[in-house]
Amino acid sequence: MQFYIKENYNSLNKRDTPIVEVEEGVFEGVEGTLKELRFIRAPLSVIPKPALQSLKQLEELEIVGANLTRLENNALVGLGKLEILRLKHCNIRNLQSKGLQGVPRLKKIDFSYNQLKNIPNGIFRGKRSVKLLDLSYNNFTKLDNKYFSDLNQMTWCNMSHNQITNLGRNPFARNSVMGWLSLSHNLITKLETGTMRSMRFLRRLFLSDNLIEKIPRGIFSTMGRIGTIDLARNKLTQVEARGFEDLQYLEVVDLSSNQIHTIKTFAFLDLFLVAINISHNQIHTFEEESFVNTINITSLDLSYNNISKIPKEAFPGERSYMTEFLLMYNNISDLSHIPLHFPGIKLLNISHNRLEVIPRRVFPIKLYELHTIDASHNRLHTIGRSVFGGLFSIRHIDFSYNNMTELVGSIFGTIHTLLDVNLSHNRISKISRGIFASLASLRYLYLGHNEITDLFLIPQSLNYLHLQNNNISYIRPGSTWPQMNALLYMDLDHNNLGDSLEGGSLQYLNSLRNLGLRNNSITVPPWQALGDLQTLQYLYLDHNKIQNLTRGAFGRLPVVFEITLAHNGMTNISKQSFEGLLQLLKLNLSHNVLYHIPNEAFRGCVSMQSIDLSHNYLNKVDNGTHGLFDDLRSIRHINISHNNFGTVSKKMFPYHKWIPYNVQSVDLSYNRMPVLHKNLLIGLQKVRKLNISHNILNEIRPSVMGNLTQLEVLDLSYNELEALGNTVFGQGRKLKEVYLQHNQLISVPAHVFMTNPNLTYLDLSNNNFHYYYESFVQRATNGTTIKFANNPLECDCSLRRVRAWLDTWLGSETWDDLVCAKPLHLANRTLPTIAEEELRCSDDRRAREKYQVNPDLRFRLVGEKPSDLVHLDVSWYVTTREDVGGFRVTVFNSTSGKEVTRNNVTYDARRMTLNQVPRGRYRVCIGTTDSRDTIRPLQPAQCHQFSVSRACILTTPFLTLIITLTITIALSL
Repeated sequence: MQFYIKENYNSLNKRDTPIVEVEEGVFEGVEGTLKELRFIRAPLSVIPKPALQSLKQLEELEIVGANLTRLENNALVGLGKLEILRLKHCNIRNLQSKGLQGVPRLKKIDFSYNQLKNIPNGIFRGKRSVKLLDLSYNNFTKLDNKYFSDLNQMTWCNMSHNQITNLGRNPFARNSVMGWLSLSHNLITKLETGTMRSMRFLRRLFLSDNLIEKIPRGIFSTMGRIGTIDLARNKLTQVEARGFEDLQYLEVVDLSSNQIHTIKTFAFLDLFLVAINISHNQIHTFEEESFVNTINITSLDLSYNNISKIPKEAFPGERSYMTEFLLMYNNISDLSHIPLHFPGIKLLNISHNRLEVIPRRVFPIKLYELHTIDASHNRLHTIGRSVFGGLFSIRHIDFSYNNMTELVGSIFGTIHTLLDVNLSHNRISKISRGIFASLASLRYLYLGHNEITDLFLIPQSLNYLHLQNNNISYIRPGSTWPQMNALLYMDLDHNNLGDSLEGGSLQYLNSLRNLGLRNNSITVPPWQALGDLQTLQYLYLDHNKIQNLTRGAFGRLPVVFEITLAHNGMTNISKQSFEGLLQLLKLNLSHNVLYHIPNEAFRGCVSMQSIDLSHNYLNKVDNGTHGLFDDLRSIRHINISHNNFGTVSKKMFPYHKWIPYNVQSVDLSYNRMPVLHKNLLIGLQKVRKLNISHNILNEIRPSVMGNLTQLEVLDLSYNELEALGNTVFGQGRKLKEVYLQHNQLISVPAHVFMTNPNLTYLDLSNNNFHYYYESFVQRATNGTTIKFANNPLECDCSLRRVRAWLDTWLGSETWDDLVCAKPLHLANRTLPTIAEEELRCSDDRRAREKYQVNPDLRFRLVGEKPSDLVHLDVSWYVTTREDVGGFRVTVFNSTSGKEVTRNNVTYDARRMTLNQVPRGRYRVCIGTTDSRDTIRPLQPAQCHQFSVSRACILTTPFLTLIITLTITIALSL
């Protein structure tokens, strides 16, 4: 059968199709252009040799997920230009010796994920162009030197994930240009010295996840260009002498996750710019001269071992050093037991050890490149005086999570390069006043989670100071902070300041922007202390004990943007409490005990854009003539959720005909409102997001929501609504998301929702709907998300269009929450699991076309009177993705009902002309058959009435069948 008529296809992919056999001639028409052919997860039993022979230009053939079991002789004959062959997941157990005959240009062969145990002699004969061979994930138990002897140009070979126990004697003797070899995830127990002898150009060698117990001396010596040696997750117990010697191009050595306990003398010799990973072992012994002439090891990873001491002699001279020295998770208790005489070291990580002391002269030489020291998660209690004096490039020091109790003396000295110091999570209670003062470049200082009681002198360059979770109770006015400083951020949360902050306590902090005073038992805002902070922008006073705000409680803070006062137990706010905060943008008063707020409380806050009054006990925010928010000329976001509001009053939200208020979002959730009336419209003409969920709403008055013309998101979930009238939502066209879940709804104005072109999300789950609205169908199939879960849904023929659409959509699993309650035979079944034929109607809807089962095909009717024909000429197109293998065209006389003719037509036909059918009216039915020639059910839409006005007399037989191919088969059909 010919499927493709002179099409210029370069690539053809058949994915997840039940193709068992490909007949000869299928690819006629594309044989001159097709270069790539793929069968992905198609259950082929054999390679379709007759069909492939015509593809003279084919360069890549990929078959994945078939059941070939073997590669037969001459299976690929005729594919003279084939360069890439992939037969993966095909259950191949046997390769015949002439299976690759006839493909001389082959460059890449992939037989991975099969059941191969060996390679027959001669299968690669003449394949001198092969560069890549992938035999991973098979059942090979050994490597024979005959396997690869014909592939003398092979540069890449993957034999991983097999069961190889024996490498044999130099199996790659003829593969002298091999550059990449993987033998990982096998059962190899030993390496012979001559195994790798011939691979002089090998760059990457992977032997991880085997059972190798020993590295023979000099095994890698012939690999002059080796760049990667991966021996991770084996059973090595020690690194033998001269195991890695004079490998000038070596970049990575991975010996991690073995059982290595000893590094022998000359284990690493004459190496340059190599990353050595010996982590996750049991190393406790380093013999003398373990690392000799290892110049600039880029990274030496000795983490997760049992190291307590490394002798200096293990790194003799000055030519053995590393850039990164990783020693975390060991048993080191004294840093002097670790050699640090490396002039090129840049990073030292000794975290998660048992380090107790850093002695004074632990760095024996001046180190000009060391920039990071991480000694966190140890037991440090003592740091020697001026220990870091010889580190001329140090940037980052981390001593967090230790046992330090005091910082005295000259620990840091006068380091001019230090950027950040982390001393958090210690037990520091005493700090010398000037210990940090000489650190002229310090930007970040972390001292949180300690026991500090008194402040110290900060360096002038400090930007960020973290002092949270300490015992600071007093800040001495006038003398605590230097007159010249650059402090931008200070965190004093969770201390014991109380009301001790007074005038001058924060003097000279002329650049401070963020101040955290959470959980300090403050009862009165420290307005006198804050008066010195003319640049303050963010003030956090949550979790204190401020119960009363008096007039001008914060003094004058001209540029403050945000104040948070949540969780204070606040009961009273006086008029003009926030006077002097002209630039205040955001105010948080949530989680307090506010029952009433006077109208003029926010007078002067003309810049405020967001206010949060949630989690209080408010039931009113106006006095009938003026509202609480009237003074907030710039307000955008109002949160009054979790209060006791029972209704929306006329002055609840700000409105004045001469003031352009612009409220954009309002949260009224978790209140006690039973009814929404037109008062909601006052002040909310520009609102975009409205949340009234978790109330007791049972009624929404007409046109309330409809007149909120700018509304985009509406949440009415978790209420007691039973029905929504047609006039509730009006004709708003900007509504995008509507949440109505968890109500008691039995009806909604579906047509109003669906005529809104911008609606993208509608949640109607957990209600009492019995039917799926017909107007939802078109929008649901065009991408609008409509949630309908947990409704007592009666599944009938109105859902057929949705069900037919689910067959064409890859995301049908998102409809699994739509479960039928009725009829009984469909109860508790999800819509995607129900066939169209099971969705039935018992009323007159059965006869309407839109409730019919989606047909396999439809008639293509062209012209003003497509049913009135001169000759009986019928065209159709396929509408299903089901298995359709052919057509059966039957013509009935409409008057007598008798069958006039019946013809079987191949799948590639889309038109049929019956020239000698006489005048009259005819009913034409086009049925379908599947690929096994089984007749599929005939749907009403597959029949149509035609009127023939003239018959043409020809000398041909009475019935002449003319089949004209009008379209090319789509790949998905």
